[in-house]
Amino acid sequence: MTQVPTQTIAKSGFPELGPPGLLDTMRSEWTKLKTLRSTLVTLAIAAVLVIGLSALLSLVIAANQSSETKHGSHPTALSGFQGGWGIGGLAFMVLGVLAISNEYSSGLIGVSLLATPKRARLLIAKVLVFSVSMFVVAEVMSFIDFFICHAIISAYPSFPNVSLTTHLVLRVVIGMGIFVTLVGLLGLGTGALLRNTAGSIVACVAFIFVLPGILSALPDSWSNPIGEYWPTAAGERLTELAHGPNTLSAWWGAAEFTLFIAVLLLLAGYALSKRNA
Repeated sequence: MTQVPTQTIAKSGFPELGPPGLLDTMRSEWTKLKTLRSTLVTLAIAAVLVIGLSALLSLVIAANQSSETKHGSHPTALSGFQGGWGIGGLAFMVLGVLAISNEYSSGLIGVSLLATPKRARLLIAKVLVFSVSMFVVAEVMSFIDFFICHAIISAYPSFPNVSLTTHLVLRVVIGMGIFVTLVGLLGLGTGALLRNTAGSIVACVAFIFVLPGILSALPDSWSNPIGEYWPTAAGERLTELAHGPNTLSAWWGAAEFTLFIAVLLLLAGYALSKRNA
């Protein structure tokens, strides 16, 4: 007698659902990210400050530079385009920390791990959602910033006209979005390791600003090689037009920073799998 296969039915009368896949977890992470008030508020404030400060710097630089400095200079270097992005980088770093530390402070991490028992999948989904969404936002901000700064500079005829097709301009504009996205992932990885908002932000600020400043006080035989390969300094090469003698090229620097972030996230994933929620 042939046995007829049956479908497992839950007590409610509906078929039992299997464990969530990566796409299901990504949808959940996207919902959490976009509904966090801190995400929208931080991005809005960052956009206003970055674009506003860059525009103000462009106006001041264009109005005060001497005519001999203007001629032969690259307008992007003088436009103040990069000037406002220090704030932007900090904002994306803070968002990366909050993307995971908020779950620990609120106790939501327990619910997330209950819904997704495979902790590596949870972190992968969080990283993918954060990376894609922040990259899109950062690139939009970067292009708007460039066009506004360029419009201000173009009002001064002493500056030569440039466009996105001018040598290295497009790479700098796109590179800014890539760099601040990686800085955001630095915050996310640090937040996953330390599981504390304040401690993670302090650690990231020290890594980005304080330690490089301390290392620069060392003798050149020490500070030059360290400064050349310091992850955030190497990644920043992607946002610059000219490079000094002791710096990596733009894409090599970006590759090194990306590799550092990948190692950090692997350590965060290992810690997440071994520690209690």
